[in-house]
Amino acid sequence: MKNSFSNNKILKENIPQVEQVELSKIEDKYLFIMLIKRIIWFIISFIGCVIISNIEILDNYSIAIYISFIVLFIFIFSFTGISFKKKKYAFRDHDLIYSSGVIFTSTTIIPYNRIQHLAIHQSFISRIFDLSSIQFYTAGGSYTDISIKGLSKEDAEKWKEFVSAKIEKLKK
Repeated sequence: MKNSFSNNKILKENIPQVEQVELSKIEDKYLFIMLIKRIIWFIISFIGCVIISNIEILDNYSIAIYISFIVLFIFIFSFTGISFKKKKYAFRDHDLIYSSGVIFTSTTIIPYNRIQHLAIHQSFISRIFDLSSIQFYTAGGSYTDISIKGLSKEDAEKWKEFVSAKIEKLKK
């Protein structure tokens, strides 16, 4: 019996467009976590600036150091809000999508059959806000791993169960 081989052409109009997928935003409470982390960084860095500006060699530049530090902090602080708005995700039948980035937006798509392990994490600050992150480890290594931060603990558990079920179904 002869098998018929076919290799049909796929038209680019028939390829699903990632841009047309409606991505979900992360929880609004995660913005507070991002801001808290930046404030802690600011406090530690400010202490470092005070120590550096008290060095005799740099004494003439202490005002410039403080002004530069404040400008940098305002710049980083403003990017935090923009970065928060750009973090989005979507789970589909066969893959998951995660998009982030301020200047350069990065969109990562991971098929469920590439996921080797997934885990839910909660930092100390996240626990206060009842938020979690879900980490997807892939066969491609750390460059293709995704961590979706800023999910409610309940949503993270549901998505973990959903993806685990998809992976189990693919193994059969």
